[in-house]
Amino acid sequence: MTVDVGGRADGPVVLPVLAPPETDGLVLSRRPGADPADTTERGWATVEYLHRSRLVRWALELARCCPEVGPVAVWPREVPAEWTTVALMVGGVLASGRPVGSIPPVVCAIRPPMRRTRPAICHPVHADVEGQAVTLTVWEILMPHVATRPTVSA
Repeated sequence: MTVDVGGRADGPVVLPVLAPPETDGLVLSRRPGADPADTTERGWATVEYLHRSRLVRWALELARCCPEVGPVAVWPREVPAEWTTVALMVGGVLASGRPVGSIPPVVCAIRPPMRRTRPAICHPVHADVEGQAVTLTVWEILMPHVATRPTVSA
């Protein structure tokens, strides 16, 4: 599958074909432990399927603890594979504009299964997928801020 997102100097992006899941899961840009600088390590990996109530929490924790996996897509089973591949590609575009060593984005092709108070940003995407115009909203789930205790000097 090829996707042409307007304005990309390098032309259309070729996306792998993902097999539709039988249950909810996550898709990673690279496997945990991969060297992000090693181009032979690039490729997509699926993670064990998880209960829907844990998808977002596990995706955020995986991105925080193993940033080498790159962008992570939350994939509820009813979402078409093509939408999830586009969402993960958008995650890659978002990651490329961030400082090296940043926590990779967590994205979803539909409103993620999470409480409404969790912060998220909607990214409208207009793409040409194999000659067909597609409009999709990709949700970026923001990392929660971890409160830190102030340090006290004696």
